[in-house]
Amino acid sequence: MSRFGDREETVRLEVWATYVVLLNQTTLYGGIPESKDDGAPRGKRKRDSEDPMDTEETPYMLLKTQVPSLSKALLNQLKSSKNSPAVLQAGFSVLIALLTVLPGCLSSQVPLIVSISKTVLSQSSTSSTSTLHFTCLSFLALFFSSHPPSTFQASMAILNPVLLQSLTERHPRIASESFRVFSALLKALKPVKADWTNALYDQTLARLSIHDTDAEVRACAEECMADIWIAATDVVRSRDRKEWEYICRTTGKAENAVKVITTVAREVKVGDDWVNGCISWLMGLLRKSGRSGKAEVFGALHVLLKRQVP
Repeated sequence: MSRFGDREETVRLEVWATYVVLLNQTTLYGGIPESKDDGAPRGKRKRDSEDPMDTEETPYMLLKTQVPSLSKALLNQLKSSKNSPAVLQAGFSVLIALLTVLPGCLSSQVPLIVSISKTVLSQSSTSSTSTLHFTCLSFLALFFSSHPPSTFQASMAILNPVLLQSLTERHPRIASESFRVFSALLKALKPVKADWTNALYDQTLARLSIHDTDAEVRACAEECMADIWIAATDVVRSRDRKEWEYICRTTGKAENAVKVITTVAREVKVGDDWVNGCISWLMGLLRKSGRSGKAEVFGALHVLLKRQVP
């Protein structure tokens, strides 16, 4: 950690890469918490002693004590305007590895994380920076899903404009990951009544309305629309539900759309007209030749029909 800020970029990157290896090994052998709210370690251990001193000396606990100095040293390096895309990407990779081992451990670094992420995502995506944008977005999705909303909710006004802009990116991986970020955000903040959900709905609808949208982007947009319905139901109830026309298409693959309908039907009461329309669409899928995906269609019909039982 004392070499995190080495003057030689190549040395710095090697040090960070080495620390990622240590973090990965800690995941395997040091124990990780059962959840972001549970600090009890689990994983492989050479002995099962209940001695408190033994618990304190596990790799997991030792890493936990290093997080404040580790995150401060790393983020101070990333905030420099002189960093190359390779350095920034490597730094976000360390943060991803850290959150994988210790979910929710960066609550005290939110302002710096938001500032660095906004700077990265505000830059135009090029062939040399697209991977950096993707890695930054992957980190944010993990950050939102592993931290209490109270730690980052106040910062969303800063981040949301650049995240919404990322949804319009032509690069499929960046657009897909942007939708995943918003899905993680919606799940973390549920229920949501913020104004940005209207812009998110519009952007998601725009992607779904384009017939030649990349398959992965479409799937992520469909799942994000499901999360909007579940987390921001009041926001979308007033809309004309045009999104379901684009999700329940008669052409193209329908597997993900079936999954989305099932998810929404379990969580939200949309209305009898929606239920009847989805049932009709699913019956159409059953009439098509082939057995692929029919089990999922029957599962969706089961959930929808239960909605009509008084």
